Amino acid sequence: MFTTILVASDGSDTADRLVTVAQSLAKEDGANVVVAHVNELMAGRGGAHPVHPNEDLLQDKVRMQVADLKAAGLDAEIHMQSTIGKAAKSIAKMAIECHADLIVAGASRHGPLADLVFGTAGQRMYRLAPCPVLVVPRKNPGPTHHGLRVVDGPGRSSHDSAPGE
Repeated sequence: MFTTILVASDGSDTADRLVTVAQSLAKEDGANVVVAHVNELMAGRGGAHPVHPNEDLLQDKVRMQVADLKAAGLDAEIHMQSTIGKAAKSIAKMAIECHADLIVAGASRHGPLADLVFGTAGQRMYRLAPCPVLVVPRKNPGPTHHGLRVVDGPGRSSHDSAPGE
């Protein structure tokens, strides 16, 4: 079903869940996995600086995620990019460049109020993505609902996946 799966990793523990989901899908389909990381920069008087002060550690974590995928026998590679602006736009561009036919992204790290005002990364991603986006929540919602949301591009229908549906 999938030939190239792009994982939008921010190097967090939540991103480890994304890699696990992508690994499972890639093993089923024999797909290769591209782990994409965006170093978000903010412009200031002294130039552009990383939004995350521990960016070097986040990048190391992303490299470890790729190494784990390779150790599991998958064809995996890493794409890193620095940008001033929205990470979702850069991820969508990377998906086009690597011909991804699925993006695995995480839900927002913000609280509900920030999500309401700014939107979640997953929401921005599916508006920009050239392919379907699988949004994985931060925490496991429990045994009755596995919490994966598949969104098939801008303006297309989406649904929550629950066991038995």
